[in-house]
Amino acid sequence: MTTVCHLIDANGDTAYFRTIARHQDRARWPVMVGSVAPGGPLQEAMALLDTPTFALDGAPGWSGVTVARRLAALLRERSVGVVHAHCFFPTLWGLLAARLARVPFVFTRHHSDHHLRLGKRWHTRVDGWSARRAARAIAVSEATRRIMVEEEGVPAARVAVVWNGQDPPRPPAAPEIEDARASLGLDGAPVCLVVARLHEEKGHAVLWRALPDVLRDLPGLQVLCAGDGPHRGRIETEVRSLGLQGSVRFLGQRADVPALVALSSLVVLPSLAESFGLAALEAMSLGRPVVASRAGGLPEVVADGETGLLADVGDAAGLAQAMRTVLRDPARAAAMGEAGRRRASLFTGERMVRGYEAVYAGL
Repeated sequence: MTTVCHLIDANGDTAYFRTIARHQDRARWPVMVGSVAPGGPLQEAMALLDTPTFALDGAPGWSGVTVARRLAALLRERSVGVVHAHCFFPTLWGLLAARLARVPFVFTRHHSDHHLRLGKRWHTRVDGWSARRAARAIAVSEATRRIMVEEEGVPAARVAVVWNGQDPPRPPAAPEIEDARASLGLDGAPVCLVVARLHEEKGHAVLWRALPDVLRDLPGLQVLCAGDGPHRGRIETEVRSLGLQGSVRFLGQRADVPALVALSSLVVLPSLAESFGLAALEAMSLGRPVVASRAGGLPEVVADGETGLLADVGDAAGLAQAMRTVLRDPARAAAMGEAGRRRASLFTGERMVRGYEAVYAGL
């Protein structure tokens, strides 16, 4: 039996860590999950799942030496056998702590080429430095693995691909769907849903450029944006400047995303950078077709022409054509939705955790 310590920076309660806690092989690979940040919802969620948890009470940013020392002491105290880090700072501090405690270190790379695209070379250099010193690195897609090998100089044999996975969401009951529809005042017009944080890398601006072409064919179309983020003000301003405010609605964070997916005609992900595409997977799990860009790992999730349609990154005309194709043909859209439901079985939470455990076994 080898205890695995998962480390993340913030203390949010996410489906990702709940999935890890639920599917761990407790007999062979018991896990503990903790944060660099002080305790909060993450620790509460792990306690409810009977999973050991901790908080290192670190400050945001470069507070690494203190965090690493606290984590190294914890690793020794609890006889941890593997450290598994997630995101930028936890990877740095987790690597240092693992070296101090003489424990094997692995991490999952959750981002793709966002920092390269924005010219953040220092971030890319630190990413590569950490990856070359880890026992193993885990990429969430083949696209992410290529970036690590080709751009960061990580030896190919050191990078394993383990696709992201999640437990299928519970299909919403008919009353839940109708309640969501009524609360938003939607009639029978087609609905396009975007589930993404409001950040430039999610490509909302591409969708706004595509939308006038779609609206010429489908003037009643409503675009619902579920999510929040640091660029919300800028994105809302873009919508107003283009005169699209009558067709686009910003819903903020929503607890009823499955119901929103169910009432939608299609789900759109016009991302400029995407390591995997969990929003696409959720839509497919609920039987909805997906129109997405070919960014990062999205083509590994969305089977082009089968579970949805793909457009080139930044190609507003291609995105508009794909949206019109799906919206004009309800029978094809329904067939894509059913194919997506079947394909989603490749990306379960259990498969993801078994993939992590195979990496640990190979150390």
